[in-house]
Amino acid sequence: MSSRSVSALSQSQHADVLKRRRVIRIARQQPAARLVVVLFVLCLGFSAAWGQNDVLTQHNDNTRLGLNANETLLTPAKVTVSKFGKLFTQAVDGITVGQPLYASNVLMNDGQMHNVVYVATQHNTVYAFDADSTQGNNASPLWSVSLNDGGTPDPISDYGCTGTHYTEIGIMGTPVIDPGKTTLYVVAKTVTATLNNSVRNFSLHALDITTGNELLGGPVTITGTAQSSDGSGTFNPIFQMQRPALLLQNGVVYIGFGGNGCDVYAYNGWLFAYNSQTLQQESAFLVTPSGRQGSIWQGGSGPAADADGNIYVATANGTYDGLQGNDDFGDSVLKMGWNGNVLSVLDFFTPYNQLQLKQLDLDLGSSGPLVLPDQPGPYPHLLVAGGKQGTLYLINRDEMGQFNPDADNITQSIASAVATELTGVPSYWNGNLYVAGDGDYIKQFPLVNGLLTQQPVSQTTVFFGGAGPASTSITANGNSNGILWAIRHTTSALFAFDPTNLANKFYDSTQALLGRDKLVSVARFVTPTISNGKVYIGGTAALQAYGLLPRLSVATGNNQTAMEKTVLPVALSVVATDTYTSKPLAGVVVTCKDGGAGGVFTPIQPETTDATGTVTFTYQLPPSPHAVTITCTSLGFISATFSETSAVGSPVRMVPISGYNQTAPPNTPLPAPLVVKVLDANGFGVSGVTVKFRDNGAGGTFVANSVITGSMGKATAQYTTGPNTGTVTITASTAGLNSLNFKVTVQ
Repeated sequence: MSSRSVSALSQSQHADVLKRRRVIRIARQQPAARLVVVLFVLCLGFSAAWGQNDVLTQHNDNTRLGLNANETLLTPAKVTVSKFGKLFTQAVDGITVGQPLYASNVLMNDGQMHNVVYVATQHNTVYAFDADSTQGNNASPLWSVSLNDGGTPDPISDYGCTGTHYTEIGIMGTPVIDPGKTTLYVVAKTVTATLNNSVRNFSLHALDITTGNELLGGPVTITGTAQSSDGSGTFNPIFQMQRPALLLQNGVVYIGFGGNGCDVYAYNGWLFAYNSQTLQQESAFLVTPSGRQGSIWQGGSGPAADADGNIYVATANGTYDGLQGNDDFGDSVLKMGWNGNVLSVLDFFTPYNQLQLKQLDLDLGSSGPLVLPDQPGPYPHLLVAGGKQGTLYLINRDEMGQFNPDADNITQSIASAVATELTGVPSYWNGNLYVAGDGDYIKQFPLVNGLLTQQPVSQTTVFFGGAGPASTSITANGNSNGILWAIRHTTSALFAFDPTNLANKFYDSTQALLGRDKLVSVARFVTPTISNGKVYIGGTAALQAYGLLPRLSVATGNNQTAMEKTVLPVALSVVATDTYTSKPLAGVVVTCKDGGAGGVFTPIQPETTDATGTVTFTYQLPPSPHAVTITCTSLGFISATFSETSAVGSPVRMVPISGYNQTAPPNTPLPAPLVVKVLDANGFGVSGVTVKFRDNGAGGTFVANSVITGSMGKATAQYTTGPNTGTVTITASTAGLNSLNFKVTVQ
């Protein structure tokens, strides 16, 4: 879909957009007015964007459900290899680990309204691409900006880490965009050389989504201290990684940290809170203030939030002594909130076997929490968590169970719900939880009266293993037309499954011929973003978009019938159009073939569509009468098909086939029938022609003396001689053609 101009908007939408941009401009000049401005922009944002399928945060919303329930374009009937596939690819300068974000109807600096997809790389570059087209000016990013600030991303080689699958640490966590669609918040890690050493820092940036320019006085360097028993409560950026997605909740940006991938270093888990309008730090929470580790990494999933503003994180291996000790919370699910101006633990859950999890490197925090919609039953407020042990936990958010060394005091646990580890975050739709484990199949667990079924009711036939489990998201139109989308990271591929029965696969990107839909290489844990009929995936060197394929359609010349070896009277034409906008597409190479029927195309194929998206050609029918199917194709397009008929022409002559010079006694049938054939100008038999036979008064008889030619143009007569001996002349005739005479001897 090409960019829509401002004039294509309704007057009210256009006015709202202009107001928003004008107010934002004032806010940038007058920092004291920002809070009022934000409220105004939020109202405008909700008004203008209502009903749009924006994806402004990881896994679609702050509960991390992974659900777009307003998708009307992508349906199971359309997501098939014949109608759905790869649309375009945009190159980027590094590995994309965070999820692409999507904002609709953004008035960009070019004066055009765009749907925009935002991508951030480990090379510390943020890109804004038109989400619908790579044509014209959209072939390049709408903007891109480097956040290296004179330095470079942090090289993995400096640490000796071999298991991260990355080469550098730059932007790792998925950014977040505010609901008013003015600001993108993102964290970058840089190394800056000095005279004596190298300085490593994490910085929080607030970027104008229309230009990429820094806002709110950013960037700010992330630092922090927290009380600790041994004086180690100072944030050390050297050994930290900002892996989880950012969370924006109630005007606060939450930023989680864990280790850099090498467990040999003395790192801790941190959760920072920054004011979204001033970029001032409001709190810094240390997971293990008297111990070590306790990462917040969650397989890239972000902290989750519920409707009451509570924040939930899952921590990885680390020191645990809980409320009875020094408030160290390794391998725990934490419910966070504000105690005055301090971010603190309100409640928590720690598995009874926490020490074993720590000793065996079975992080509970390898997966992020998922806040479920209210459920029936005694515990309406539930949360799902799980980690490397493969156990799925269903936790009551109102009373999380804390720690019991003998047994977990939670709503439900399902041991071995996945074969090995759960990483990232599950997905939820229509009362069902979808869980993807490493070295396993994606599984469907329904929720019944507030409890998960102990066994999955369906699972994929596709196995996911190797470089991490599948990453999933779901689209639907309310409670119908659901599709579970999944990315396989090893031998990368995109899949679409039936979420009502995961054994039914709608599509995968390896099905199309000639590698048409081949997915670029992807990193572990990357998650697809789906909005407004398109799927976006960040790869190791490119952004790739999938969607409804453009189509070739028959414009003129279909269903014609003409004589074989003649040119069809009406020229054949095909139009290439965008499926989303119905706009014609110029410059498309189209090849038309008749399946080897032997006809002649003029001009010789292939052709390229003109400015109206059209190719036109004439077709000479093959030298034999039969039905002809002409198929016009272009790689990545739905094909167009013509059905033509090569028919015999009008009869022009009749020839004898058999029955000459026979001899028979009187009143006796001839040994062989009399056969003639009616031909057209090219020598093909003409059916349906009436041929009359007569013996010119010799007194014989015919089984039928008026015969209609068959499919091959033949007419056959059976003759019995008369009572008299001698020579008999039998004449075969038809209107407008030459007559034929057969000589018969009666003796």
